[in-house]
Amino acid sequence: DMYDVGMCEYTINDNISYILGDIYRKKCDVICFSCYIWNYTMTLTICENLKLANPRTKIVLGGPEVSYNARDILQKHSFVDAVICGEGEITISELFAELEKGNDNISADGLVYRDTNGNVVENNPRIPVKNLDDLPFVYDDSIEEYKNKLIYYETSRGCPFSCTYCLSGERGGVRYLSPDRVKSDIDFFVAHKVPLVKLVDRTFNANPARAKEIFRYITANSSETRFHMELAGDLIDEEMIEILSSAPKDVFQFEIGVQTTNTQTMEAINRKIRWEPLKRNIISLIDKTDIHIHLDLIAGLPYEDIVSFAKSFNDVLGLRPHVLQLGFLKLLKGSAIRQNDADFNYRYTSNAPYEIISNDFVCYDDILHLHNIDFVLDKYYNSGSFSKTFDLIFSVYDNDYYKLFSELAQYFYDKDYFRISLSKYMLYDILHDFCKDNKIECTDELKYDYIKNVRSHDVPIWCRTSYTQDFTDKCYEVLKDEEFKKNNLSHYYDVPAKAVFKYVKFETFSDKVLLFDLKSDKEIDVTHYFV
Repeated sequence: DMYDVGMCEYTINDNISYILGDIYRKKCDVICFSCYIWNYTMTLTICENLKLANPRTKIVLGGPEVSYNARDILQKHSFVDAVICGEGEITISELFAELEKGNDNISADGLVYRDTNGNVVENNPRIPVKNLDDLPFVYDDSIEEYKNKLIYYETSRGCPFSCTYCLSGERGGVRYLSPDRVKSDIDFFVAHKVPLVKLVDRTFNANPARAKEIFRYITANSSETRFHMELAGDLIDEEMIEILSSAPKDVFQFEIGVQTTNTQTMEAINRKIRWEPLKRNIISLIDKTDIHIHLDLIAGLPYEDIVSFAKSFNDVLGLRPHVLQLGFLKLLKGSAIRQNDADFNYRYTSNAPYEIISNDFVCYDDILHLHNIDFVLDKYYNSGSFSKTFDLIFSVYDNDYYKLFSELAQYFYDKDYFRISLSKYMLYDILHDFCKDNKIECTDELKYDYIKNVRSHDVPIWCRTSYTQDFTDKCYEVLKDEEFKKNNLSHYYDVPAKAVFKYVKFETFSDKVLLFDLKSDKEIDVTHYFV
């Protein structure tokens, strides 16, 4: 209550000049930035110009991107006044208190700062908060509108694992908010109808008993708010799946890091996980629940050459998750894999996000091709808008998913599609042409996916059908059938057939006629009306 504190949120898509001007106009005495690999470069540019605009403003940085080389940052960037290393809640409070008193020598633990003589002073490390319940809940009723917001939320800190590419397990152990505190916070999100709460816990189910208790509470108390969580797949058991099987649809969204199915790679990155048990748990989770499942792979890990990666890709996509996220190894500051980068001759970008260029197992050509695969995978598989078509194409490729997406990526590259902005309409056209060139007959499936997902009366020219007057008359007969409308289109029951025709689409396929309600996700087989 001693200070007038405000919080500003921007995205990396916002114009730097706008962000700079918006912050400057607030005439702050101290401006603090959280720094991550995805915003670091942009943040430095903004900080440098803020200092030029108002040299008296104190610039303070914090976050994982500056915690491991704070002294170097202060020596390199004269516009930065202080860096908070590690957890910042107590450090920043003590820093503000000393600045308020006009102290030149700041004693706050966890702080590296520049004194009045320009010398860089490094204070003692900050001891992490022991009881997370002591930290206040960061959301309250002062935020006017929650209904359209994505909210980030933390129920634990740390990770029980120590993967060499990650920083989360470096301190050892996990600290938790108590279940009662978490339940209280969940009540707030549900009461304010937050659409999506994204938990930043590195491994939400690190304590399985605690996770089950919270899963039960969310299942019993939430129907509109979705919770996105990262889970360790090997810590999922049958009791957990039984609890989750009773959850309302779309209340949970899980992300499970598989990263690789190569045993030698797992050992090299210190992941003590076996693929077969992990696979069984994921299959059980997908089969027995209505939960949206994201699985992750990382390209560029030790001993994972392109052949090995193709196998990992096929293993994981073969489980048919809703989303397969293909990530690329980032050699983060402070990570073991970066500290030992010479072991496998890693080459990576010099600036954030420090992404792999090559190592002993993959060259830059491989990495570039995998980026192209990632693009087409995201546009086609992860979008969920081509599912029927890809069911067919997968069978044609004998479920060699890597070969399919590799060839589709090469097709995009050869046609120069990566250089242009692609509409959803164009993606259907391109996939049709790809299948035609590969002698895959998928017109019915692709037409179905198009109508189902684009929900348009218009269809691409390759699947357009000229319907006779007789067919159109039968369509009207269906829509005039009161019993049919009552059972299938009750929301149009009192609407004349001509008016309903604007909102539905009749379409013929090789073996049936379907009616699509373009205002909903409903389809109805009306073949018997047209026989």
